[in-house]
Amino acid sequence: MSSAKPAWTLNPRVLLRSILMLDDSAHSIALGTAIGMFIALTPTVGIQMLLVVCVAFLTRPLFRFNQVASLITVYISNPLTIVPIYWFDYKVGTLFVGGSLTQKDFARILEFEGFSGWWETVKQLLLEVGSPLIIGSLVVGTFFGLITYPIMLRLLKHLRRSKSTDGPEDSAEQSVRPAQPIDSEQSMKSVHLHSS
Repeated sequence: MSSAKPAWTLNPRVLLRSILMLDDSAHSIALGTAIGMFIALTPTVGIQMLLVVCVAFLTRPLFRFNQVASLITVYISNPLTIVPIYWFDYKVGTLFVGGSLTQKDFARILEFEGFSGWWETVKQLLLEVGSPLIIGSLVVGTFFGLITYPIMLRLLKHLRRSKSTDGPEDSAEQSVRPAQPIDSEQSMKSVHLHSS
């Protein structure tokens, strides 16, 4: 019996393909991916999926986005990537406000086990790293969210355009069949079977 792997352990190509194959408008998917990218690059690991749902609920009167695309995209930050992502956020934040943590100190803060360990880590992040991490993550998340939208929109439109040019040829080949002579006796048997 094989157990399913967590989504964050999947190859990034698999996650990207999952987003590209979603059935929604290119705008909705690109916007969902951009929102997911923004959330993924903020220090909110553990509650990112909840944040996607909250953002979707709060923005529903203004606009809609593909929530599945956002949920897939937040997997960019996962147990393997949070230290480098948050370290980068922190370093960008120190350009605006001071900060003196080393990368080892930062990695030590992000070690946790279970929910109680996660909660302690969040408190430690806010108290010890606080301003530089939050400011940096807002800058980095905004930048990458803004560039994600046009990249995904263009990729989706290109993919759909190439599918639409390929599609009619394939369907035309499949729909053209040689005419077969109709056996009137067989059709009468068919009618009797269906009417009984």
